[in-house]
Amino acid sequence: MEEFKMELIQADNLSIKYPNSDVPVIVNTSFNVAKNEIFVLVGPSGCGKSTILQAIAGFISSDGVLKMNGETITGPDWQRGVVFQNSSLYPWLTVKDNVGFGLKVRKFPQKKIDSRVRYLLDLIGLSDQSQTKTFELSGGMRQRVAIARVLANNSPLLLMDEPFGALDAFTRAKMQGLILDIWRKEKTSIFMITHDLNEAIRCGNRIAIMNSHDKRIVKIMDNPFQDTDLEEISDFELERKIDGFRKDILKIINQ
Repeated sequence: MEEFKMELIQADNLSIKYPNSDVPVIVNTSFNVAKNEIFVLVGPSGCGKSTILQAIAGFISSDGVLKMNGETITGPDWQRGVVFQNSSLYPWLTVKDNVGFGLKVRKFPQKKIDSRVRYLLDLIGLSDQSQTKTFELSGGMRQRVAIARVLANNSPLLLMDEPFGALDAFTRAKMQGLILDIWRKEKTSIFMITHDLNEAIRCGNRIAIMNSHDKRIVKIMDNPFQDTDLEEISDFELERKIDGFRKDILKIINQ
């Protein structure tokens, strides 16, 4: 496995409390996200996964060290794009206008906006839907547009909070393949939260694990099975190894 050396996100002894609460949600957790890495965070509901993502996004404050490219994260900015489970698109705008919205707000020249949008629509396979209003699209198509809208800004880090949780299994598998394709072509870093261990194993370079009580990341594991479509494995020995790896992750989650 490739060794990651260029650090993009650094978190040391990170602790997080919500406003008007004295009870910490996250306590003294440390991790890093490397450049051009898919870092996947798994754990049970309510353990604080989304809280960590929101702190990285700059939506909530934290104690300890939380830096991107050596600079302390103090609030949201274009360098960290966020994709949620619900696509949060502007339904009255076309696909093309949704994807180019952030660049328009940042006052990029229209020619550059059009060029970037054309490239991204081709990348996500929706060039023929550029003039379609997003409310007319399927759930999977809307998530593709949401991802393209974030990518339009050339953000170095893509934050994804259960981005495919509302999709059917077939569409979810296609979206996992799309994310891997985008990661390879765009050279972006991705911080992804998922409840689906198969999704974590297919997508992640490394898998960070939380349990229900420690309020921190308790282990980070290298993933030797990235880009393996678990639905199409015909090699019994490989399937056995992946099943053992999945059980190791579950054991840590349940400890």
